[in-house]
Amino acid sequence: MPLVFVFLPILFAFACYGEVRSRRIPNWLTGAGMIFGLGAAFIEGWFPGLGNAFLGLLIGGGILLPFCLLGVVGGGDMKLMAATGAIVGYPLVLRVMTDVCLAGGLLAVGIMAWNGILLTTFANAFKILFGMPKASKGLKRPPMVPYGLAIAAGTLYAVFF
Repeated sequence: MPLVFVFLPILFAFACYGEVRSRRIPNWLTGAGMIFGLGAAFIEGWFPGLGNAFLGLLIGGGILLPFCLLGVVGGGDMKLMAATGAIVGYPLVLRVMTDVCLAGGLLAVGIMAWNGILLTTFANAFKILFGMPKASKGLKRPPMVPYGLAIAAGTLYAVFF
């Protein structure tokens, strides 16, 4: 395991604190994570390592970019995923993204259950899938999923387990 992975829990501790407290992930944190990931990859593997880290940054941030533009995830979440991609590098970023998506789904289901809207959401999804009209008009303010927590949980699971 590369030594740079020790930085991940520190990065995620600050990111999750900001996400839960103020619904923001600071730019200085994500920028520092990107620079640290690229710099550490260059020191460890010279230009091939830097290329893998840069490709990880592009894949991590690029996969979340369309969702950010649609307003599904925030810009801080996208930049945090880009920084994570820079730290873990190219081949591992694909596994990390898979685990992050699973963690995000589990977190969303947990938040829906906590707010008491899980069964209504599943019933509406079932009706949409089978072309039936929805009975409810939807939520006035749907609960938000702090996706930084999902990024942290999925990445730490992929890297350390």
